Amino acid sequence: MMPAPITEPELLGGRYRLEGLLGQGGMSDVHRATDTRLNRPVAVKIFGAADDPSADQRFEQEAQVMANLRHPGLVAVHDFAVEADRAYLVMELVDGPTLKDVIAREDLPPEDIRRIGTEVAQTLAYVHSQGVTHRDIKPSNILVDSDGRARLADFGIAALLGADGHTAAGEIIGTPAYLSPEQVQGRPVGPPTDVYALGLVLLEAWTGRQEYQGQGLQGAAERVNRAPVVPADVPEPVRTAIARSTATDPQRRPDARRVAEILSEPAAVAPPVVAPEPEPEPRDLGSSGIGKWIAIGALVVALLVLLLGFLLFGNGDSDTQAPPTTETSAPPTTETTTEAPTSENDGGIQLPSNIPGLPSGLPSLPSNLPSLPSELPSLPSNLPDPGQIGQDAQGFWESIQRWWSGITGN
Repeated sequence: MMPAPITEPELLGGRYRLEGLLGQGGMSDVHRATDTRLNRPVAVKIFGAADDPSADQRFEQEAQVMANLRHPGLVAVHDFAVEADRAYLVMELVDGPTLKDVIAREDLPPEDIRRIGTEVAQTLAYVHSQGVTHRDIKPSNILVDSDGRARLADFGIAALLGADGHTAAGEIIGTPAYLSPEQVQGRPVGPPTDVYALGLVLLEAWTGRQEYQGQGLQGAAERVNRAPVVPADVPEPVRTAIARSTATDPQRRPDARRVAEILSEPAAVAPPVVAPEPEPEPRDLGSSGIGKWIAIGALVVALLVLLLGFLLFGNGDSDTQAPPTTETSAPPTTETTTEAPTSENDGGIQLPSNIPGLPSGLPSLPSNLPSLPSELPSLPSNLPDPGQIGQDAQGFWESIQRWWSGITGN
């Protein structure tokens, strides 16, 4: 099945000038070429001669089907031919890397994996609706064009295989790392096979490595014994798409359209839990700029309140007691009288002398008491009016309140 080597430039089919090898596979080579009739670049996939006499007929039938497929996610097939020692497909040339190249050089973000997976799944949904199964979905068969869109290529295996997924000689054809369990077991192959391979492609896009790395059919048989391991850090909905697409039983896999819907769904977000409001805690007023200003303002207000209190109440005794006079007090006598509290009206009350139980005589004051100074200093004449002090303090306090409201907003 290997194509004959191209040793010198030639016009394939008298029309396509081969200009360089783009890639090689187990069954075909891909060349860059120019369509000399339409003067446009193309890609030519060349297959070698088949051992099965019916292969050429199947190739023509499948090539006609693929040439009639029209979808933006497909690499279009322009032409095909079967010659004595080879067959070839002429396809649209996509200038861009394969998904395999992209995975090798960078870690794809979840949004890109979802987008690429959605585009490939939508393309597969269309292909399956046309009765075609690709049978070889893998990163190297997914091209990323200049617009960043994923384009599905390489239907060569679909063209050369019979309905049971085998060649006439009974050999299973496909890439071992992406074969489905039913392909490995030789069971019927259909659209679920493509869905399974797409799930492995999504997993590889996240982990950066193939899930099944064994060689040949012995390595491919590993997927029959264990399901793919999906890491816990794979985000939704990619995780759900991988898990459901790679179910061992093909009947349990969603179809390609449903896979596209899953990948298009927004990630599940847990509803917010409404908790009771916590008790207010003391704030650290110094933790922010406004807090520092509030703390300074509170300190200033406290100092002003202390000052106002001192002005209003610190000299309270002067409001209730008569100010001292400049007259000289009479010298003390030894009379047995008792002073009573003074009053604002008459200046004092004389105790009656006949109160029962009152002792008849009180001890006299000592004779050596120091005499009071003959002259006392007079009060200043410019003392402020107490009423005016209260009015000024009240106005000042209202100014402080307005200033504080401007800072706190209350």
